[in-house]
Amino acid sequence: MINDFIILAASRLPLKTLLVLGAGVGAIIVAWSYSHWRGAVKTALVVALFEGALRKWVFPQGQELIYFLKDVVLFGAYLKFFLAPDLDVRSYRLRIPGFAIGMLCLIVAFAALNPNIQSVILALYGLKIYFYYLPLLFMMPFLFRNEPEMIRQMTWYAWLALPICLLGFAQWRAGADSILNVYAQYGSSEGGIAGFGFGMGDKARITGTFSYLTGHTTFVIFFITLCLVLLTVKETRSKWVLAGVILPLLAVNGMMGGSRSSIYTSVFVVAGMALPAFAGKIGVGTPFKKILVSSITAGFLMISYWFYEAFFYMSTRARSAGDTLYERTIGHMVSAISYAMEKGGITGFGLGLCHPATHSLMKVFGVSPKVTPVGVEAEAGNVWMETGLAGFVAWYGLRFLLIWLCWRQYNLARSSFQKSVALAALLLSGPYLAMQVMINHTANILLFACYGLAMLPSLEPLVVMRHRRQVGGARGARASGTRP
Repeated sequence: MINDFIILAASRLPLKTLLVLGAGVGAIIVAWSYSHWRGAVKTALVVALFEGALRKWVFPQGQELIYFLKDVVLFGAYLKFFLAPDLDVRSYRLRIPGFAIGMLCLIVAFAALNPNIQSVILALYGLKIYFYYLPLLFMMPFLFRNEPEMIRQMTWYAWLALPICLLGFAQWRAGADSILNVYAQYGSSEGGIAGFGFGMGDKARITGTFSYLTGHTTFVIFFITLCLVLLTVKETRSKWVLAGVILPLLAVNGMMGGSRSSIYTSVFVVAGMALPAFAGKIGVGTPFKKILVSSITAGFLMISYWFYEAFFYMSTRARSAGDTLYERTIGHMVSAISYAMEKGGITGFGLGLCHPATHSLMKVFGVSPKVTPVGVEAEAGNVWMETGLAGFVAWYGLRFLLIWLCWRQYNLARSSFQKSVALAALLLSGPYLAMQVMINHTANILLFACYGLAMLPSLEPLVVMRHRRQVGGARGARASGTRP
């Protein structure tokens, strides 16, 4: 009863009051995250899964504040890690090309100085969209103290898929006019919920605990990948639950979400993990091949007997769409870039102006750019529209550099688990070159967190590095006849 009263009172507070309260709560969260940076990063990754539920059903009046909740949680962790790192962090070094990454980011960041923006607030938000989760690339290798802890806590994280999938089933049964089927920007589902289209009735595409369809699509892809990684590791507990329950439920949720991207990408990742497993590159010492076949069989049986309706809607949508896989990936991207080149020119309109949330900031703070560009569906077009030629080349240069680093970590990996994580990040990188990352904040944080975990093989104690330098110096001294 008390909780209901608090929720009702919060939902009726004006936005300015919520901003003041949010600032006070934010200061407390930053102080906590500064002193518990590892717990803060883990908390932010959990919040990324449930913030949509908070925005839709718990605090709809303050959904703008909830949108930034995970960012506030991360802010204190960033301060601690980079400005006052603990001894166990300072004792190691991550051997990746940080200077090259920084220079590419700097080139992209120049788009925040575009005079078309005309607002410091919009410029800062543009920088946030592109770079706020990039520090996870450097932090994630330090997040877990050892590999068993990492496997155990990633398994717990995978279990969070269970309640989200069950909510998805409830949304599927509830219908488009149910309070369960709303988006974050709507107070009700009226006129706002996407259906399957093509004359298939008013069946709603589920969103789970996420604000929009893209968040749910991301959840399905990343958690299928996470489960596959855990199944390749000998130390993972409850393998058969992951394979026989959670993976099939994720597949069914993907169909209920109606996103062809989630299905295509998941199939690509499954194939990409299966081929090295059958070749003996990953999953050594585990029954991964047997478990994978059993999981796929369980998924087919589950869909055939209990969720055939979801399969029918998804397959009909795919057949009726009228575009091919090539058109959805390469074709749409090329068309979007061509359109952006024509409209945005060489310099673009400014960082972040194509993001939907930017329009909310314009209303709240009463600011606006000289020209507000019209975004396109393919993210590559939006990147060009915002950053121009130099920023576009630098941004995708960074993305391809990260892909190369994942491949390098795959070859450097010292354990089967590290190899599986690097391979998973590598497999996700390709499809997400064509899919949304900047606009999809769920994909943004999860992708950079995945990149960071993939960098584990490049984490090296400073003692070993000093020893290498001393040995190298001694060899050079002997060659030149001088003392090292």
